[in-house]
Amino acid sequence: MESLLYRSYEVASANHPFLLEETMTCARMLLDKTSWDVIQQAVVQEHLFATSSATTAQSYLRAIRFRLEGAPPELLALIAHEDERTACYTLFFILMHKNRLLRELLEEPIRDCRLEGIFQISRSDILDFFEFKRENSAALSEWSDSTWRKFWGNTLKSVLETGLLQGSEPLEIVTAPVPAALRKWLLSQKEQLALSLLLDPDV
Repeated sequence: MESLLYRSYEVASANHPFLLEETMTCARMLLDKTSWDVIQQAVVQEHLFATSSATTAQSYLRAIRFRLEGAPPELLALIAHEDERTACYTLFFILMHKNRLLRELLEEPIRDCRLEGIFQISRSDILDFFEFKRENSAALSEWSDSTWRKFWGNTLKSVLETGLLQGSEPLEIVTAPVPAALRKWLLSQKEQLALSLLLDPDV
């Protein structure tokens, strides 16, 4: 999975919402050997995504392409052909590699809480974490306030949509078994750390 790992903060990794249904559609087409150019034509001409405009649909497609390019076919298959929960966790696993801020959120405040036996975290603590990252990163500090708000907002939403955080205030840290098909693949790749970040209780 080293080929998927981004060590810098990339706007493209969180400039749009989670887009699970749209990603599942693209994964099925990619497994059928459909090219990105053909997928783009379908997005525009056949209204492949349920969006209000072709411009928004194409913007979504660019985000999905950034996320899925380089993903092993086994992961595309888990997104395309397994149940929705498995697809959701698999997309989130890919985003963990593309979005450095997401990895750091999981590795630092959320993991620290879990190691201390605490299964709640306040929104203010998460916002403080995000601001600390921005203040201490030359790259993040150069982004506009609106870009930064969208970036950290979509990063946090991806954790909420996957179900690793639930509730409102404080947020509940949810430990639940990673879907069996994804768990089997992760173990075959010796990805125990990923299982830990996905809050699998058996790691």
